[in-house]
Amino acid sequence: MNVLLTGINTYLGKKLSLFFLEKDYQLTCLVRNETFLKEKGNTNLSVIRGDLIREKYSKDFPKDLDAAFYFSYYIAEQGDIYQDLELLSIQNYIKKARKVNCAHLIYVMPLRSPVNKDIKQLFEKSYIPYTVIRTSNIVGKDSLLIQIFKRMASNFAIISNSKLASSKCQPIALSDAITYLDFIASNPVTFNQTFDIGGPEILSYREMLSQFLQICKIKKTIITLPFVHSFFSTFWLSKSSGLPKMIAHAFSENIQGDLLCENNRIHDLFPHTSLKFKEAVLESIK
Repeated sequence: MNVLLTGINTYLGKKLSLFFLEKDYQLTCLVRNETFLKEKGNTNLSVIRGDLIREKYSKDFPKDLDAAFYFSYYIAEQGDIYQDLELLSIQNYIKKARKVNCAHLIYVMPLRSPVNKDIKQLFEKSYIPYTVIRTSNIVGKDSLLIQIFKRMASNFAIISNSKLASSKCQPIALSDAITYLDFIASNPVTFNQTFDIGGPEILSYREMLSQFLQICKIKKTIITLPFVHSFFSTFWLSKSSGLPKMIAHAFSENIQGDLLCENNRIHDLFPHTSLKFKEAVLESIK
């Protein structure tokens, strides 16, 4: 497999790149800064320093790509300016993909964001087979969710508001998310479709935190307040987890409601048995 990947600075993008290298795929990573690429000595890895907005690249893109991944961290709440930059970035990515005869475009985004109709229209007009994937919360070593739970567990008490405690999602193990992405990359049955990928369980954040504490054999009090202003919720999450305030605000705002998979057709195409949350946590901390 000859694969191009942009968005290696995202957690899932970085982990998928390591998986591809372990499978001896020919991998090209488009990055702005290559200082964090510890695998630069790998003969199967090629690195292009570039900027999709300004269309400046350190070298040519590889030809005859089997798949080109675009990992997005854009969310609708960021506003029109970010949306316009995302659209321009994707448009230029598609332009390069067409020039090098790419066989499959794969756009990966967070489940919390709806599929932007303008973005989808760009892929539909690209004349390249595409797949749009929305991923639920990832449970893996050093994933955002696990980092937050670890830091919360180190506090004397854990405080959350009722919405945060009751909001539900479908956490998915990192290994399962990568398995789905690898399947999608190499299978034409996924062309020109949108899929949501999540774990087999629907759990509230309080339930996940309680199971995490149980697995780690940590006894902590979880205090749920009936109402907490969003400012205090962001402040407390930042202080209790060590997250920067901007990330804490985005996280607390985007988990105020249920984040459940709406399109589960991937299971019909690929009947994979995913790990439950406890199994995923054990896998992430072993």
